[in-house]
Amino acid sequence: MPEDRTTVTGSMNDSDALLWRIGRDPILRTTIVAVLVLDRAPRFDEVRTRVATVAGSVARLHSRLQPAPLGWGRPRWVADDGFDIDLHLRRLVAPPPGTLRTVLDLAQAMGTVECDPALPLWEAVVVEGLEGGGAALVIKLHHAVSDGVGGLAVAQQLLDRRRRPRPYEVPAEGDGPAAARGAPEPGSPACVRTLPAAVAAPARRVAGVVARAVVDPVGQLELARDSARSVGRLLAPAGAPLSPLLTPRSVRRRYEVLDLDRKVLQELTAASHVTINDVFVSGVLLGMRRYHGAHGVALDRLRVLMPVNVRTALHPLGGNHFVPARFVLPVPADPERCLRKVHDVAGSWKAAPALGMSDVLAALLDLLPPPLVSRVWGSMLKGDDFVATNVPGPPFETYLAGARVEHFYAFAPPSGSALNVALVTPARRACIGVSLDAAAVPDPSTFVGCLREGFAEVLALGGGSTRASA
Repeated sequence: MPEDRTTVTGSMNDSDALLWRIGRDPILRTTIVAVLVLDRAPRFDEVRTRVATVAGSVARLHSRLQPAPLGWGRPRWVADDGFDIDLHLRRLVAPPPGTLRTVLDLAQAMGTVECDPALPLWEAVVVEGLEGGGAALVIKLHHAVSDGVGGLAVAQQLLDRRRRPRPYEVPAEGDGPAAARGAPEPGSPACVRTLPAAVAAPARRVAGVVARAVVDPVGQLELARDSARSVGRLLAPAGAPLSPLLTPRSVRRRYEVLDLDRKVLQELTAASHVTINDVFVSGVLLGMRRYHGAHGVALDRLRVLMPVNVRTALHPLGGNHFVPARFVLPVPADPERCLRKVHDVAGSWKAAPALGMSDVLAALLDLLPPPLVSRVWGSMLKGDDFVATNVPGPPFETYLAGARVEHFYAFAPPSGSALNVALVTPARRACIGVSLDAAAVPDPSTFVGCLREGFAEVLALGGGSTRASA
């Protein structure tokens, strides 16, 4: 038998493995797409050089997944010895009239098609020939590579703070090539996931709880009770969506966008003592209420899935470090009441014990056979009505090879729900990307119109301009 000389570049953490395995169900496919709208065509040779440099510095961008033997256990990241940047980065000219809709149609087609597991799990397209001399960069990334915050940090490595380019250097990054980190040899214990390793973290956590219980038995009983309730809320199956209208599910996607006035958004948060996320979720709720009303359907509550970022400065760019918090929100007609309710309910999750146990929960789920993982996760997610994703963008103007980034839209996966609404706030903008399940929302223009009106309602609480464009 020939010797296996495959270079291991890293192992999947528990959350990464979970996101990869649930993709066996096409409805739960976890593809992230970003669209950067540019004021002009970037210098493509420079874009190619930068993308190749970043891909060479971040291990997961030049690695593919190698399945575990016999399909049991998690895959591992191995170097793609035949890595070819031209298989991942392409350039095309949009047909006239070259509108943003042309770009979104391309992006949603990319987001619908599954990533090729024989290659590193990403691709990008530079679209030129847009109206007014504009261009766009469309990036597709499998969620197992990174979460939204980490993915945006990788994308920022492509960008400048000035239109005139500087000598380009990629910052040092902890998830770099394996050779620099002394990766373990293939087949070594560090590369093989065994049952004892999988339960080691939970076992240490249990041992710590036992030790604390000896010192403070009453306090630990109360903590155990609260933790059990919190984990139950996180993992509880949801038989069906609460919306009687948005019930069909499919693999087809439709991408739409909205832009908000970030200044008005910030004025409202300061005056009302709420967060940008509170305003964002409230606008979605009010818009969905209007959409149901347009179809003559009464709506009282909706179940939302909200990724809560737990990433720290010690984490590498690759990998996933978030917890999917789920809660039911009422949908009152009064915008102020809606905003206050969202603030109270979402705020209660910030200290939820389940957030600190995310690694343990993911590790335990990862022990299940792959088909059962998809079934368990599907029972949790397919009953959600929508996903709300909020990723802060760079607080300054950015440029890609001489082209200014005018808008930065993210399209995160619906994850079994009817839609995912994602907010990215770069510089002075508030860019919203909407990824719709085309079966759940067959009339996207009506939905976007209702969503725009919902945001106008909540932004009017600040007393300023409420303009939102689609």
